[in-house]
Amino acid sequence: MLLELIVALAVGLGVVLTAMGTLAFVQASATVHGDALLLQQRADIALHAIGQQLRQAGAVELVENTDGSVRFSNAFDGHAASGFAVQGENGSPGKPDTLSTSRQDDGEAHDCLGNRPDATARGIRMDSRFSVAGGSLRCLGAQTASGSQIIVDGVEDFQVLYGVRSTGSGGDQFRFVDADGLAGRWADVAAVQICLQLRGEHLHPQAASVRNCQGVDQAADGRLHRVAYATFSLRNIHPTGS
Repeated sequence: MLLELIVALAVGLGVVLTAMGTLAFVQASATVHGDALLLQQRADIALHAIGQQLRQAGAVELVENTDGSVRFSNAFDGHAASGFAVQGENGSPGKPDTLSTSRQDDGEAHDCLGNRPDATARGIRMDSRFSVAGGSLRCLGAQTASGSQIIVDGVEDFQVLYGVRSTGSGGDQFRFVDADGLAGRWADVAAVQICLQLRGEHLHPQAASVRNCQGVDQAADGRLHRVAYATFSLRNIHPTGS
């Protein structure tokens, strides 16, 4: 009788230990899946916000002349009155870049924060500026009072390349360079390529290494990472090309 009791206890303990191991595995898998889903959602939100502004960059209203003909408005003066619809700055080595976009305010446009512009810019321009600070992708919109606000958290890097169109025997081609390589030719930018690197919130022993936005293999640090790329054509801008 005692032997049977000992065997039963051993079997029961084995079942409990197996169940605990299974539960731990399921919890770990759920955490990994949750982190991966959160990273994808953040990447989607960030790229949607940036893409929405880039797709409209350089858009100018049509106005009617007294004779009934139409022309493009000359009210738009570029981001922060620079004359350019797209501008950017390289971060210091290994640091995130910044990206600025603008279009003419048509009376209904909204910036990256969903705001209308200040009174002084209404009818003239709608500015948005994206940057990274404190691990967050932020946007400075067209209202000075609103300041820079967070779009998504958990951002490790934000790199921007600018495509200059050239026409050859094979058709149009793009040469992508960073802001310094562009050498001030902002009027010739026809496309923008974004790389966004995000980091998960939880530690996962099985997390793998990743090739980051700088093109370097980043060693595993116990967290999930998501590197997302997107290229946006500036359909409202007609660059001179080279």
